[in-house]
Amino acid sequence: MAVEPSSAPSALWSAFTAKAELLGAAVIRTASEETAARLLADATTEFACTASAARRFPRLAAAAKSSNHEPAREVVAPGEFAVAETGSVAVDEPRADRGQCFLAERLWLLVPQQEIVPTLDVAMQRIKVLVANGSPHPLLMSGPSRSADIERVITVGVHGPRAVLIMVVGHG
Repeated sequence: MAVEPSSAPSALWSAFTAKAELLGAAVIRTASEETAARLLADATTEFACTASAARRFPRLAAAAKSSNHEPAREVVAPGEFAVAETGSVAVDEPRADRGQCFLAERLWLLVPQQEIVPTLDVAMQRIKVLVANGSPHPLLMSGPSRSADIERVITVGVHGPRAVLIMVVGHG
């Protein structure tokens, strides 16, 4: 399904959701940061926010409940943007928090709805800007980690989170 750059927000949302779910991610649409915090609190007893998530979503960070277990099983991180064409989310965490994202059992990515871009070409231009501004390791995350051993058996969660849940925050 090709997505035109001038697509309406609802078309971008629909295309993104369809692709992300095909890749094994769950996509939730929520109207506000407050609603996202309530959904998280209902879904899990403990979660940790990365430092960048706490800066971008302070009300959500205030609701975070994390024990002293390292690493946290449930981690919330911000997505810089989402890509409708591929169902991917751009993650740009500093070194200290990047590891949390990969070691989490469930990774919750929060993306403002207005930050859904239509194509991979647009996404690559956005990543180029992130790198030019000093980001050393931006990446596109597309669903939970999957790997196949030499017997071609798919295993989920070996090189990253077992589950990726994407909250698209805002109205379309």
